[in-house]
Amino acid sequence: MSDRKYKTTMMLRLCGEMTTKSRGIRQQFNRRLVQNIRDALKRAGIDAKVSDQWYRIDVRTDDKRAMEVASRIFGIQAASWTRAYQWESLDDVVEIGSELFADRVAGKTFAVRTRRAGHREEIPFTSVDVDRALGTKLVEAGGEVDLDDHQVRVGIEVRKDGVFFFDDEVLGVAGLPNGVEGRALALLSGGFDSAVAAWTMMRRGVDMDFLFFNLAGPPQERAVKEVGQRLCERWAFGYAPRLHVVDFRPMIAEMQDKVDGHYWQALLKRLMMRAGQAIAEKKGYPALITGESCGQVSSQTLMNLAAIGAPITTGIIRPLVGMNKEEIIERSRLVGTHDLSSQVPEFCSLDGGRPVVNAKAADIDEREALVDLELLQELVERRETYTILEMDDEEVPNVQVTKIPEGAMILDLRGERDFERWAFDGAINMPLERAMDQVGLLPKEATYLFYCEVGLKSAFLAEQMARMGYEAYSFSGGVPKLKRL
Repeated sequence: MSDRKYKTTMMLRLCGEMTTKSRGIRQQFNRRLVQNIRDALKRAGIDAKVSDQWYRIDVRTDDKRAMEVASRIFGIQAASWTRAYQWESLDDVVEIGSELFADRVAGKTFAVRTRRAGHREEIPFTSVDVDRALGTKLVEAGGEVDLDDHQVRVGIEVRKDGVFFFDDEVLGVAGLPNGVEGRALALLSGGFDSAVAAWTMMRRGVDMDFLFFNLAGPPQERAVKEVGQRLCERWAFGYAPRLHVVDFRPMIAEMQDKVDGHYWQALLKRLMMRAGQAIAEKKGYPALITGESCGQVSSQTLMNLAAIGAPITTGIIRPLVGMNKEEIIERSRLVGTHDLSSQVPEFCSLDGGRPVVNAKAADIDEREALVDLELLQELVERRETYTILEMDDEEVPNVQVTKIPEGAMILDLRGERDFERWAFDGAINMPLERAMDQVGLLPKEATYLFYCEVGLKSAFLAEQMARMGYEAYSFSGGVPKLKRL
């Protein structure tokens, strides 16, 4: 074998679904898959030459890390390290195969598995011809044929311009290449469900951007960003996924102030869908992806799911709707987000009593009419958008205090009626909607303390001002705690 030249090639077998497409669609799919492979290898720092053989994709590289990367690219059924040789006759193929595998099969069971690819009419022998001829040689070398339960697999792919020898295949995740089905917006909470739901649709060829509703401040936001980064680093190739972050704490406070607690869970989901639809319409996403599973929690009963989504015109896709929690958690291990998702802090401030589980659309419509949807739109417009793979850790100052900072200007973010009923001594009334428009005009040399009903609106505004360079604080616990001073 020393005088025979070969090339080390990682051969990628395409998902069977791709091969059933019409020629034009198949060309689009192959082009996108090659683009995704190149992007994935580049991100991993792997120098490689990728070539589309129509029926296979060849990757020329000596970097063994390429195999693990390939196993995470949607559209790939399996990957094999091969040695590629030139051949002129069946005898060449049998001779090379014998020299490569004779020592390996001695005293073991084996099976020869040959396939012909490409222009088969230009190959003057069949796969069975190779199996029989090489099998005979390997039996003479001390091997024993066992087609069902063998110890050594002799894999061969014959093309008109070369023959590829391999043994083991590493299975990929199949599916369709990222991007061939367009782009959608996934609601990402950081928990097990939402990440797995997004991955499931990515596997079906959907490029995914993400929408996160911040309900619990910086710790929750940091944790969710980590989940999003892990998901996209491992699976999102060929494009730059984005993360939209909407701080929803003012909307929570608005809802808690005006709506009976039994409907908080269902109404919150409706408001999130409203916000998602607003972004989808502006950015051109045809669908929202959620991690809801029928019956898992109160807001995900069949009746509630129907009622929550009733007025939403953007498509809502729930890929996990029929899955058990245990199945979802197990799938998160494959996705690679399990450990991070298990550490994402839960938002537990919506304790409004026994939640409704059989709401009608009209019931939620009635409660939705009580809250300020202009505030919802304002929060959507003020969202922050990140390129996920370029996000850096952002340190948000701790704005929560339980004492009045010396010399601070105290601003009450509640409505005028609440302010007239009770206000902290020396406080100035500046309702949240007006404050959001004017905070950038306040002098930076002053110190500011905000308070509100329960501390959600004030935390939202103080953190925004801190990012702008202000010394701003939120009184933790809101008016109830402030009254005790």
